[in-house]
Amino acid sequence: MNRIITEEESKGTSVPNPETQRLTERVRKLAEYDFKINPDLLRKQVPFMLYLVGWLMLFIYSSHRAEKLIRQTDKLNNELKELRSEYVSVSSELMRASKQSSVAKNLKAIGIKELTTPPQKITYSGK
Repeated sequence: MNRIITEEESKGTSVPNPETQRLTERVRKLAEYDFKINPDLLRKQVPFMLYLVGWLMLFIYSSHRAEKLIRQTDKLNNELKELRSEYVSVSSELMRASKQSSVAKNLKAIGIKELTTPPQKITYSGK
């Protein structure tokens, strides 16, 4: 529960947490530590540092490449959806236009009439 702490309560002696004390001591020792760098030791570590830098660059390249592929995949998926919807609309227009009544109406405008008699079979019996 929230409450206002009076001055007497805030002046009271509080027992510090032992974990907090240990952490504070460690941070203090680390801050006071003198990092003496030996040039010979540094020269020995250069190949390992270059190795780490190489791995780091490979990791960065890999993550950028993966992001690029994801963006490209999304773009292609969107294009595929658009093409699929266009296919469906063109297919339905073609179905409508290829009906016998639609073909007859279009041919009537040109001047060609629909046959009223059935077609006759022509046979050839030549040798």
